Amino acid sequence: MPGETVQEKRTLSVEDRTGLNSYDFGRNDFIKVDTQLCRNCDTKPCLYVCPAKVYKLDGNGEMVYNPEGCMELGACVIVCKHIGKGAITWSYPEGGKGIEYHYG
Repeated sequence: MPGETVQEKRTLSVEDRTGLNSYDFGRNDFIKVDTQLCRNCDTKPCLYVCPAKVYKLDGNGEMVYNPEGCMELGACVIVCKHIGKGAITWSYPEGGKGIEYHYG
């Protein structure tokens, strides 16, 4: 019809989609990592399973993590070879806190 515009559909990358989410973190750390145990892990699966890239290696090859941006999947705990030894302690953020998804 005359005067109508057609909006172009654009496929968003995973990074673009996660950038739309908002986070409200409580006082308590809901992810704690014993990086000493991570040193002995040869495969470091948490680096690959986390879509939010919470876990990274620094310039010295040491594990670093940033819980801001965590999508609360808990996959890091499931794939951790040192589960039960406390390498990764993960729980949901306190009530009403955490991630809020905005991509529909």
